[in-house]
Amino acid sequence: MNQDFRKDVWSDLWYWVPLLVYAGAIIYLSSLSVPKQEFAGLVHIMKAMLPSQRDVFSIISDKYYHIAEYAILGVLTYRAIRYSWGKSLGASAGMLAMLCIIVFGCSDEVHQWFTPLRETDGWDLLADTIGGFLGVSAWEVVRNIPLIRVLDETIPLKLQMTMGMLSFKV
Repeated sequence: MNQDFRKDVWSDLWYWVPLLVYAGAIIYLSSLSVPKQEFAGLVHIMKAMLPSQRDVFSIISDKYYHIAEYAILGVLTYRAIRYSWGKSLGASAGMLAMLCIIVFGCSDEVHQWFTPLRETDGWDLLADTIGGFLGVSAWEVVRNIPLIRVLDETIPLKLQMTMGMLSFKV
């Protein structure tokens, strides 16, 4: 039983660590008073690639950034929930992932309310929800591609076996 627990832990880490790191990055970026200044180098590179000299952040609406950001969060959340509790949740894994994304988006907006020079915007929450839905939906489609499915299911098993072997040698 102890060996099975170790395998489950390593498998769960494969799905949950990327989600937690990414969510932490979102929280960090939300805590910045002026996030555009933190990415001055990236903005400079993007400006160099565009034909006009207009500000990159005025070309692409803030809402598109929210959609893209939360689409990635949607994929990571859905993967973590589906592969950790998938069999017991069944089809409701997607709904639980969406609920988690919406709650996280709400907490992000509340967090920004207390951050100097930031504001809370209901349209941001809507964009976050749309992005999360697109991410969950996209992963549901993409995971049915045979190569993706094999990789996504095989890598954690190999990680479990590797970590299982390492834990027995210790």
